[in-house]
Amino acid sequence: MKKILYTWILYLPLHSFILFSCASEEEELSEPEVVQEELEEEEVDPFYAVIDENSTLEEYWDLFVADAIRSGKVDPGSGRTMNLFFGNEPDFASGVTADHAGRAYDVCNDETVSFEIIKSFWEDFSIVQRLYTFYHEAGHARYKYRHPYERSEVTSAPDNYPIMWLSMVPENSTLEEFIKDKNDFFKRDWEGVRYFNCTDN
Repeated sequence: MKKILYTWILYLPLHSFILFSCASEEEELSEPEVVQEELEEEEVDPFYAVIDENSTLEEYWDLFVADAIRSGKVDPGSGRTMNLFFGNEPDFASGVTADHAGRAYDVCNDETVSFEIIKSFWEDFSIVQRLYTFYHEAGHARYKYRHPYERSEVTSAPDNYPIMWLSMVPENSTLEEFIKDKNDFFKRDWEGVRYFNCTDN
């Protein structure tokens, strides 16, 4: 009887160790799922959630100014006279081709930010396409950014399209791509960055 009791006492810690090990393994297995969910949440930037299909050009401008400020851009354009409006396709007959979705005006005037966007294009665009187009035209009107190349200079398309390359991007462009491009946009970090010459004005 003593021997049986002694054997049972020996098995008891072993049995507890096995139970504890199994419980620990189950906890370890469930942890990566929680970590994975956290990583997925971090990839979504809620900053752009204020924009939807019904947002106005003025709301896009407010977003642009806030984005410039959080990106460390000095004087994003607040305090200037704003002139943002929708244009019609016939307004773009002189010198603007079908792959342009807008036009900036008075680029060298430091008192204003003035540009238009073709309404019919805007209505067909996804939110990401609208962001690209808006930032592109705001880049001309506010920061005097030019296109990296003139049409006659282009021999092949780049690996990626910086915001100032085109005012129209493919429909399948993602928010993640836009965020990377707009970070480069505010840092003036893309191939072929150049500005309008306003010294003669």
